[in-house]
Amino acid sequence: MTTAPPKHARGKHAKPSSGIATGWNRLIKNAALGEPGRRRLVAAGTGTASVALLAVAAVAGLSATDSRQAPRAETAARQAPSAPAVQQSAAPADDDPDGLPDALPYLEGKDEDKKTTGHVKEIRRSGDFVRIYTDLEEGDENSKPAVSLCEWTTQFLRDGGDEAPRVFVHGKSEGNGSVVLANKQSDKDDCEVSETR
Repeated sequence: MTTAPPKHARGKHAKPSSGIATGWNRLIKNAALGEPGRRRLVAAGTGTASVALLAVAAVAGLSATDSRQAPRAETAARQAPSAPAVQQSAAPADDDPDGLPDALPYLEGKDEDKKTTGHVKEIRRSGDFVRIYTDLEEGDENSKPAVSLCEWTTQFLRDGGDEAPRVFVHGKSEGNGSVVLANKQSDKDDCEVSETR
């Protein structure tokens, strides 16, 4: 004759009850069988645990609400109309990593009547070089405005701590790119381009 397994038999690999669960079950069992004072203590403990559980649920609910609202704000920001395009000027925005916002005011300080700096369309850093884009024509190689812009920019860079300034002054070109009207590629250069360029 075989005997039936105990009512709460566990499998070979079952985890034993945690100490907290065992203590809680014992407390409830004793309270149900024991005296009224102990029953009140268990009821108070159960009530406290319920309040704590409700507080945790409320905090979790608020967090979920905040996380659902964040994507809505991001979506609204993406769908907002963009600002109208601003015409690019010779002085780039301060947040442009290649821009030199202080260069044009420096050059204008050297050019009282603004005849030379009036040709400047853009000043940018390009690697180790500074490039000045102008509205000067392709035939204006070594012209007074081109060479002056090169020399003044070289001085601007030296004043800023650049020990080996490299400057290119560009003009308009019929072909691809911008023609070089004046440049300083080494300490020996005098900002004039040679006839072979």
